[in-house]
Amino acid sequence: MDFIVNLFFPKKSVDYNKNDVLGTGISGQVFSGTFNGEKVAVKRILKNVGNNLDEAAQKKEEDTMKILDHQNVLKLIDVQNDDNFKYLILEFCVGTLFDYVKGDYKGEMPSEINGMIQMASGLLYIHSNRFVHRDIKPGNVLISPKFILKISDFGFSRGVTGSGSFSMSSGPKGTRVYYSPEFLSTEKKTKKEKEQIRVNVSIDIFSLGCLFFNYLTMGGHPFANGGPPNEVLTPTNIQNDEKILNGTMGLQENHYAYAMIDGMTEKDPSNRWKLEQALETLNDEAKRIRTE
Repeated sequence: MDFIVNLFFPKKSVDYNKNDVLGTGISGQVFSGTFNGEKVAVKRILKNVGNNLDEAAQKKEEDTMKILDHQNVLKLIDVQNDDNFKYLILEFCVGTLFDYVKGDYKGEMPSEINGMIQMASGLLYIHSNRFVHRDIKPGNVLISPKFILKISDFGFSRGVTGSGSFSMSSGPKGTRVYYSPEFLSTEKKTKKEKEQIRVNVSIDIFSLGCLFFNYLTMGGHPFANGGPPNEVLTPTNIQNDEKILNGTMGLQENHYAYAMIDGMTEKDPSNRWKLEQALETLNDEAKRIRTE
């Protein structure tokens, strides 16, 4: 039996189904719901969790999403509160890229090239607004009912300088098998050492390159010895630059995305591809296909 919660706020009404959990982010559960008659996702966040880091992540997610407005970035529609919870009213989506790769999502998808163009465009928009995401992975790319891909979950995001750099004072954030090598290298540093380290938005590009590979191969990873990612081996391989793109779950060397992914997952961030370069490659290939 469905358990519907109805929340009345001035001029606006939110309903969400506690039995229909769409997912769990770093700061709360996400339920299906309706807002002013429109189908939405409702992210419910417990207030006063007693953890300053959690509270900071919650505020960062809300503040970041209020600023961002792009078709390939999940839209924050409204924010509401009651005595116990904060509610982020979000665009409704029907699945994640992780669901698609696992074979659990059977709905429509954009073409693989268009899907990568959408993801790169969304991330470029985020960076252009001086934010770094810090948790790019298949589970954080959502699929809309119109099969548009949207980057989501901004709990680990933070602002960056005009050059795209930021301090590592808070340590690495996100999912280790999608960490860049410079992120992994800071894990054993002291707090004082971390405060002296600056990295830049190219950490997201590295993660996106790994995600592209996972998307194209339906589950592979460039740093997993030709197979799916492994929580122990993959981070070690990333640090040691042990990359296999043409393994069992891999790409042919003449694949249009091979050189692009190789460049996006370059160990040296100064030599890593820029998103503009990746988008140029993808758009050129899309144009070639259209004219065939």
